[in-house]
Amino acid sequence: MMNKLTLHRVIATLCLAMLVFGCWVAAGLLSDRMVQQEMTATVRTERQMAASIVDNMAQSIASDLAMSRAIPATLAQMDLMQRALAESRHYALNPKATETARRAQWMALPNLARVDAFLHDAQGFSGLDSIWLVNDRGFCIASSNAADANSFIGYDMSARAYVGRALLGGFAEMYGVGRLSGEPGIFIAAPVYEDGLLVGAVIAKVSIDRLRHWVSRAGTFVTDENGVVVMAHDGRLEYQAMPDAPVARMTPSERFEHYRRDSFPPLRVAPVGEQMRQAAPWLAPALAQSVYTANGDASPSLYDERTGLNSGLSAHIVHPLTSWPEISRNHSRDRLLVFLTMLGVVTLAVVIATSYSRERRLHRATRDLAEQLQSANTMLSAEARHDALTGALSRRYFLDTLRHEVELARSSGTPLSVAIADLDHFKQINDRYGHATGDRALEHFADVCRAQLRPNDAIGRLGGEEFGILLPQTSLADAQAVLERLRKRFNHEHCGHLPDGAELSVSIGITELASGDALEWILSRADLALYEAKSRGRDRSEVRPADPIPPARHPENSLAGK
Repeated sequence: MMNKLTLHRVIATLCLAMLVFGCWVAAGLLSDRMVQQEMTATVRTERQMAASIVDNMAQSIASDLAMSRAIPATLAQMDLMQRALAESRHYALNPKATETARRAQWMALPNLARVDAFLHDAQGFSGLDSIWLVNDRGFCIASSNAADANSFIGYDMSARAYVGRALLGGFAEMYGVGRLSGEPGIFIAAPVYEDGLLVGAVIAKVSIDRLRHWVSRAGTFVTDENGVVVMAHDGRLEYQAMPDAPVARMTPSERFEHYRRDSFPPLRVAPVGEQMRQAAPWLAPALAQSVYTANGDASPSLYDERTGLNSGLSAHIVHPLTSWPEISRNHSRDRLLVFLTMLGVVTLAVVIATSYSRERRLHRATRDLAEQLQSANTMLSAEARHDALTGALSRRYFLDTLRHEVELARSSGTPLSVAIADLDHFKQINDRYGHATGDRALEHFADVCRAQLRPNDAIGRLGGEEFGILLPQTSLADAQAVLERLRKRFNHEHCGHLPDGAELSVSIGITELASGDALEWILSRADLALYEAKSRGRDRSEVRPADPIPPARHPENSLAGK
């Protein structure tokens, strides 16, 4: 059988193991909280940085395109362009004419030669790569590079989407790839009106190479209105398509006409929060939802975009969280450090608590004894102040209260009345019904007094069936009226704890404080008034005003059989 010492050792070992386990669990929770706060702060900072980069991209795109848009818009308002397009309505009426024939014919026209020269000069100072003039039939009639072999003069450009939009009266800005040059760029088209009639459009091209500063930051790329990556810091992403991009709904011929290709690998930008939470359960779900990867890259990143740039272009960024590996390592290190710290603190707390407990046990007995003594003194004080049976003041405290009220009445000049009440034939009640019934009668009288008198009045048990009643600020006449009502109520109000045949009545003697009265004189006059009430048949109240000569207190045994 296990002895007591061995049992204590086993219990101590189990408690120590539970303490170590609790510290390890608490350290895990605390380190999770710490790394969550660190991760939240890091993500907030990186998100602000990514948002700032993508905002700068959007502003740069909008600013550059606004400057480029101003050139064709201005050219569309010039009389030279409007007249040349108005005169070109009859061009290309021969459907059998080839592009080469039309080009040779139109370049020989002096008025178009002047337009070609003007467009060449405009292209030189504007920073644009090419400028074309297209009539309302979609044929290019003039170009800034008219002298080059790959000039578009004579070509039918109506199949180009940006040309079609301009010939419908709208401005257009669209990414595309040159059909002859094979070079990508942003094509800007502005409609041209002459006397309110649409006569053609001015087309301008800005090479993508001139706009590479848009994606100067790592992780940035630009998509067009069809969701195709047309420019990226990482060139491998170009011509990949965003998930559910509109380019997937285009026909192969439409894709080839627009991009000179029909294959667009998908750009995989996907959330990886759930996979990260499997490896790092401490990662908060709200943070996990904001973490992405691009094209299967293992490093977590933040993704942000800006759309609606009035050009069909959108700015994107995949911003890597470079601090993620370090934060993951810090979590394991922090948990061990927190565990060791908590274990040391808890061990110190146990030592201090044990020492304190021993000190407390030394004083506990003394404190318990002191509390018991104080409780006993409180009970004795309450018992000494009040009568245990009726709850009225004890004789001693009633006399102390009377003495205090006498001094107060003399100092304030207010009246004070004192009465002595004695239950009639109380001995007969005890002899006939028993002392328990007598006790109930005394309790009943005290209850009637408390119900009839004011809160500042006082009632005390002077002994046996005799009670003293103190009425501050009450004249003798008022006191008699109050006590007469009390007497009648006691006489007529039956107590439920008494037998039906038990009849109760009380005799009361009343007096008031006079100038120069001593305490004994007041009680003597009240006692004489009580004697007079007993002599006149009991169950009545009598008053006795102050006498010029102090009365002698009537002996208590003078009224045999009260």
